[in-house]
Order: sequence, then C-alpha cells, then structure tokens
Amino acid sequence: MIRLLYTEIFKMKNSKMFLISLLGALVSPVMTFFMLVGYKRQNPDSILSFGSYFNQTHLFIAFVIGNMLFALIVTYIYNREFEEDTLKNLLTIPISRVKLIISKLVILFLWIEIILLVSFLSVTIIGLITGFQNFTFDLFSEFLYKYLFTGFLFYLLVPSFVLVTLVFKGYVPTIAFSIFVTIGTIIFGQSKYLAFYPWGLPVHLTVSSQEIVYPIIYSWIILAALFIISIVSTIIYFNHTDIN
Repeated sequence: MIRLLYTEIFKMKNSKMFLISLLGALVSPVMTFFMLVGYKRQNPDSILSFGSYFNQTHLFIAFVIGNMLFALIVTYIYNREFEEDTLKNLLTIPISRVKLIISKLVILFLWIEIILLVSFLSVTIIGLITGFQNFTFDLFSEFLYKYLFTGFLFYLLVPSFVLVTLVFKGYVPTIAFSIFVTIGTIIFGQSKYLAFYPWGLPVHLTVSSQEIVYPIIYSWIILAALFIISIVSTIIYFNHTDIN
C-alpha cells in the first residue's frame, strides 16, 4: 500500500495536470480580485477588505469551480490508466484492486486540499500586495479552516465522479455530469432544499449566508450515504469488470 501511495504521489508530482490544476486554483482569486477592484472604481467610498476577498473567492469555488475542477482531476487520475494501457500492467503485480482504488482516493484528498490551500494563500498574498484592509490573524485562521473544510466536503463527493469515470471510461461523461450537478447547485443555491442536494452541500455547510431550515444532521447523513454508496459501488464494479 505504501508503495502504491508513493507511486501515485510521484505520478501526481510529475504530471502536467497537477500544474494545470494549480493554475486552476488561481482562477477564482484572480477573477474575484478584478471584480472587487471594478466594484471599488464604481463605488469609491467602498473598502477593499480581506473579509470580502476571502468570502467572494470561497463562494466562487463552492458554487461554480469546485465540482467541475475536481471531476476533471478524478477523470484524469482514473481514466489515464485505461488510455495509457497501464492498468493491465498494474494488475499483474500482487496488489488488490481495492488497494488501487483506495490509494488513488488518498491522492485525491491531498490534491484537493492543496488546491484549496493554494487558492487561500493566493488571496492572502494578492490582498497583502495590493493593499486590502482589515487583515487579522483571527480572520486568516477562520478562512483557512473554511477553505480546508470546503475541500474535505468536496472530497466526500469525489467517489460519485470516480464511479461515473470507471463505468463510462471517458472524460466527456464525467465532465458532463459535473456540469449538470454544478447547475443543480446554482438552481438550488437560494432554496432551502439545497440541504438535501449532496453536490450543493459544500455551499450549504460553509457559506454563512445560507438559510438553515432543516437540521444539519440531515445534510451530513445524505453526504455520508452518497460517499459510502459510491465507494462500495465503485469497488464492486471495479472488482467484477474485465480490463481489456
């Protein structure tokens, strides 16, 4: 298992997709920066604050970028084994398919948290360089936790994308699915029913402006159920499918 993890880390470190995903992590901070600067020009009396910058960047990730970016990474990690025809070679060595799935899930967790951390640090650095106001250690700590916690919530959705990738063995179905669930998040975003929509729960559980109507435990049960069902289904499917 350790060797599998080392191999996956080596693949991640040397892949172009990892660098591309880090650039993707900069999209939200950069776009939010220009949005806030544009608002400041139209409203000279407004203040460019770190609180607004952290919050708006987080909203952009949670609502729009998150599911699509992480679905792309999932597809890359799993589908490339089919495209590069390396999966058959991997399965010739004495490792179980379950360990192979788990090792990639561990890497995905690290990858997702790195992306959220890069986004958070980008906001901090850009804000300090350009003179955003009201920076405090408490604010820094609060949003660091929020960003990493958001990454954890997105990770709980990852197995659903893994299952789609393994079943359809291609980029298009998983990306299409991620776009569909992102649209669902936007549609339910201002509704109390977002609490029951699993792919929108990173928004519901981290955005302070969301109205909490139903007990949060309902959302956690739904998220945990999707995570467990997706992982079990993935393992069962992968263990019983033929690798051609």
